[in-house]
Amino acid sequence: GDSMVPKYYPGVEVGCSILKSSRFIQWNKVHVVATREQGLLIKRLMPSEHEDCLLAVSENSRYLPFDIPKDEITGIALVIGSVSLE
Repeated sequence: GDSMVPKYYPGVEVGCSILKSSRFIQWNKVHVVATREQGLLIKRLMPSEHEDCLLAVSENSRYLPFDIPKDEITGIALVIGSVSLE
């Protein structure tokens, strides 16, 4: 989709570093989050106002931030680079 435009366009390949523990999140950095219901999401992660959630923020301002319950998350990876073809 276009929720991460203009940073990442549809079809861009991202390189990630898998986090073994979600206790150390680099806030305001882009992560790939594996969830039970929604599958893989690429979002900027921020602290949530709700204790057991992470706040997922899109680059595209047309998309509102939303909470992801921590018990819904099956894995997290930090995006460290990307490659796009023209």
